[in-house]
Amino acid sequence: MPTDLAIELLVRVLSTAGIVIGITLAVERLGPKIGGALAGLPIVIGPAFFFIVRDHSVAFSANAAAASLISLTATQAFLIGYIAVAAKSRAAIFAATLAWVVCAWVLSWIPPSPWTGLLIFLPAMIAVRFCSRRFLRPFTPGRARGTLTLLVVRGVAAGLLVAGVTAASWRLGSVWAGLLISYPIGLTVIAMTIHHRSGAAMVISTLRAVILGVLSPVAFTFVLAVLLEPLGAVLSFFLALIAGVLATAGLINVQRTGASA
Repeated sequence: MPTDLAIELLVRVLSTAGIVIGITLAVERLGPKIGGALAGLPIVIGPAFFFIVRDHSVAFSANAAAASLISLTATQAFLIGYIAVAAKSRAAIFAATLAWVVCAWVLSWIPPSPWTGLLIFLPAMIAVRFCSRRFLRPFTPGRARGTLTLLVVRGVAAGLLVAGVTAASWRLGSVWAGLLISYPIGLTVIAMTIHHRSGAAMVISTLRAVILGVLSPVAFTFVLAVLLEPLGAVLSFFLALIAGVLATAGLINVQRTGASA
């Protein structure tokens, strides 16, 4: 395997594993609202787009970012799918995945545009946030079940999945590359791990916070798609990362001040 490819795959594995482990522990220590906001950081799609921007043309990269932004609406379908079934079954991930696949397939027919992506995402986020409220359940914070070793194994498994999906997406063109990069593999393992370790009520509250947390990758992909052509790869990528981090910081501040619903 060429050295560059090995490094690329290793970065994807470690970045995904890091967010899965870190966010799961953050939820257990900081609570589901702040943990859910942190889960939205573009730590998974960030490295993927770093390599896309590095290896492809500006036009390809901008198109992939716009498609990724549109795909983030399917992440909202994934979240409400998991939330709706979580209290009934540990197999909620199947409902969430099916919701994502159906939504992403429909969205794949829409021509990629950052502005179109925003117009689709924002109403969907508001609707999902409103609908998810009825599934909230009271819970008492407690010590999570399971060992840290199992959590690390799951995190690495998520990283391997991300590496595989993003590597395969290169052959599918900019639109499907963007769509597949935004598949919530990290959230899949985060949700399953929290569900197992802390129960349905905790995972529902966490994923409800993630509904807003997805604003971070939305900010990242929007800024990247809009600024790539006028500013170039390096500056636009840097500004996109800042936009994603600021979105998360703003959500955390809102949660801490108690201004959120």
